[in-house]
Amino acid sequence: MGPTNGLRRGGNAPDGVRAPGRPLDATLDAAIVAAALEGLSELGYDRLSMEEIAARAHAGKGALYRRWPSKAALVVDAVVAWREALAPTSVPDTGSLDGDLDALVAAVPDLDEELRRQMGVVVGLLTAAGRDPELREALSTTALDRPRQMIRSVLDRAVVRGEIPAERDLELVPDVVIGLVQVRVTLQGDVPDRAFVRRVVDGVLRPLLGAAVPAPSRET
Repeated sequence: MGPTNGLRRGGNAPDGVRAPGRPLDATLDAAIVAAALEGLSELGYDRLSMEEIAARAHAGKGALYRRWPSKAALVVDAVVAWREALAPTSVPDTGSLDGDLDALVAAVPDLDEELRRQMGVVVGLLTAAGRDPELREALSTTALDRPRQMIRSVLDRAVVRGEIPAERDLELVPDVVIGLVQVRVTLQGDVPDRAFVRRVVDGVLRPLLGAAVPAPSRET
């Protein structure tokens, strides 16, 4: 479980470029990520430091900076890896927009304590991002880009099939869905479950796309 956000091993080296030297220990990557998540959950983003993460991972601080250029990059990578362990990161191509939207809803993980804990961490990060431009940028370009890409893949396939007109401006559609989820998390303190995502898809996304809205009795 190593860096995932483009700020990969070797500090600021771009993807596919490794700084010279010995290969990095992948087992230490996992220990650092686990330590970051543990510290984030217990201390919150503002109180967590690279020194604290290094101590929890039983590693030197230099080992962290050889893999990630900053605390923001490490923390966001850790949260993304955590999310990917709990839920799919892509929507299968079912052959139709209707089927893909149903698959998007089905990809929402069942609620459990681990997911609730993750949502608590995410709320803390979103709050801290209002004070930390680097964290805000990392969240926008990494953590939020995953759900954005999932929704966009569904829309792009529908355009190719002719289910959505090619001239339709779809750029803001994923952000509408993500924004509704963020409002529920940050303002209401609720974990978005599958029933809520179904309401967003059927009540907002389908009408935006001109797709047929299913009957209210449809199972979630």
